[in-house]
Amino acid sequence: MLDVAGRSKREILSRLVDTLGLTHPALDRSALLETLLEREQTSTTAIADGIAIPHGRHGSGDGVICVFGRSPGGVDFDSIDGGPTRLFFVLFSPESSPTLHLRWLAHFAVLLRDESFRSALETTPTADAAIAAIETAERAHESGKAKS
Repeated sequence: MLDVAGRSKREILSRLVDTLGLTHPALDRSALLETLLEREQTSTTAIADGIAIPHGRHGSGDGVICVFGRSPGGVDFDSIDGGPTRLFFVLFSPESSPTLHLRWLAHFAVLLRDESFRSALETTPTADAAIAAIETAERAHESGKAKS
């Protein structure tokens, strides 16, 4: 979702969860939203550099579910660096796999350290181009792991 409209955490997260509902209609969107909002009350998921990784667990199936969203103007998401948040990766993993959840969070954090990747996500003109940027970052990460 390349133009997430909203001026608050609730609005941004609601729109991103609604987008998840388009591809996963069996999910309880209101429960997912409440999970994210409760997590945000504990501590912000905005990690700096305009990035947030709101996350939680779901009870539907055994797969990881993710949606990428971009708010070009940025929104106050209580980022630890005080800046506006523009890039959102909402992640839900199965309740039955806490280790998988932690691995995915760590994976996103590693990928998003790359400034050129973040820049590509901030400027990509289409959803297909955003997916291509993510796939390119994934390949580069895997290639780097193979060399070490």
